[in-house]
Amino acid sequence: MRGNYREMHKNCRMYRVAAEIKKVLSEYLLCSPFGQEKINSVFLSITEVTVSPGLQHAKVYVTPLSKDVNKEECLEFFKKYCHLLRRRLGREIRLKFVPDISFYIDDSYEQRNQIEMLLRRL
Repeated sequence: MRGNYREMHKNCRMYRVAAEIKKVLSEYLLCSPFGQEKINSVFLSITEVTVSPGLQHAKVYVTPLSKDVNKEECLEFFKKYCHLLRRRLGREIRLKFVPDISFYIDDSYEQRNQIEMLLRRL
């Protein structure tokens, strides 16, 4: 019984930390000068953040909301400024270790649109 409680508590903490990371990164991208230059030219959305059980690694899924955006450029942008984003997380979130951040393009919206288009044809 005791092990289940610990596992449940760990999962709740993972979700809380992931939500906080998403909030901090979203706010920082909207307010920071380097984020403004990219955000003004491209609409980006942080769709999901997942955190490893040990809170050491975070995967951030990003979706460019306009179709004429080069996804590789978006990933390069985040890789270039990853150290600034991680530093900001360290200031805003009180954790023993600041998680390493990895950025990924979230294609779920495109996949959903393709499925809807196929279903309309039926």
